[in-house]
Amino acid sequence: MFRPVPVPVLPPSTALADLATAGEHHAWLAGTTGVFTSRPSAPLVLSWTGETWREEPLPDLPAPASLSGVSATAPDDVWAVGNSDGHPLVLHYDGTTWHTVTTPPITWAKAVAAVARDDVHVVGTGRDTLHYDGTHWHVRTALSSAREGLQTITATAPHHVWAGGGGLAGAGPATYDYPVLVHWDGHTWTEIAGPRLERGHVARLAATAPDDIWLGHVRDTEGLRVHRWDGRQWNAVPTPDHTGRLSVHGVAAGWTWGVRATRRSFDTRPAFHRWTGHRWTTVALPDDLARTSASHVGLATTGTTTWAYLKTAAGVHVLRHTAP
Repeated sequence: MFRPVPVPVLPPSTALADLATAGEHHAWLAGTTGVFTSRPSAPLVLSWTGETWREEPLPDLPAPASLSGVSATAPDDVWAVGNSDGHPLVLHYDGTTWHTVTTPPITWAKAVAAVARDDVHVVGTGRDTLHYDGTHWHVRTALSSAREGLQTITATAPHHVWAGGGGLAGAGPATYDYPVLVHWDGHTWTEIAGPRLERGHVARLAATAPDDIWLGHVRDTEGLRVHRWDGRQWNAVPTPDHTGRLSVHGVAAGWTWGVRATRRSFDTRPAFHRWTGHRWTTVALPDDLARTSASHVGLATTGTTTWAYLKTAAGVHVLRHTAP
């Protein structure tokens, strides 16, 4: 069962975006405050201290900004990415202070994968990516078409990095989107074959090893479908079984998350599922949260400790699940 942990009081205008871990006792939650208000939006990072979640002091920025991704290799090597004034925003935590990092421009930074202190990748909604080698940032082109873009990235080693997104084909009413998947081998991005999917886009990637990759694919209004690479082929993973209407939003290694609604209701309840090896099992939430409408649902796992977050009318909630 997920159990809640203390969280600071945050403005109602808070939007949550991504969660990262570094071992069992360190985690960071990234988001944005001031969303859909007259105030300038500002980046937000919460960190787990071992006893509670606290809001991190971030550098002052000259323009409105938002965060969309976070990744960590160690408690003193954390990266958060987003956008500010139409330019990529990259923040780095060295164990003491958060710093703004200057990078070359790419289109709308979406996600980050920190492989090591001297090996960081940032992807955006365009075909170019950023790569940090410990000294310099380099622009690397990952996609062949200007109508393609990336939005998710995962890595298990310097030569095993995967990124996914989608592209647009056709024109006018005949326009449709298609999934794209690319791989970084330590030197070059190369397009690779994903599941046999003709339409939609890759919304989420997670990997524990080169032969264990989880992919979340979205097509039109069908919601997210999960596929898993076993080192030889892609296999479709059945959708979690749930009464009412279930909308799966994301996938991690062995987990999915989303919201569910009962028939004749538009209230969306949070839903988290754990893979048993053959099927998904629903992981219980505290009763008050299980009955509450929620949004901005997400999750990150180390395998032993799993953190989840969600937002309700009462505010932001963070929960912890420890594997038996």
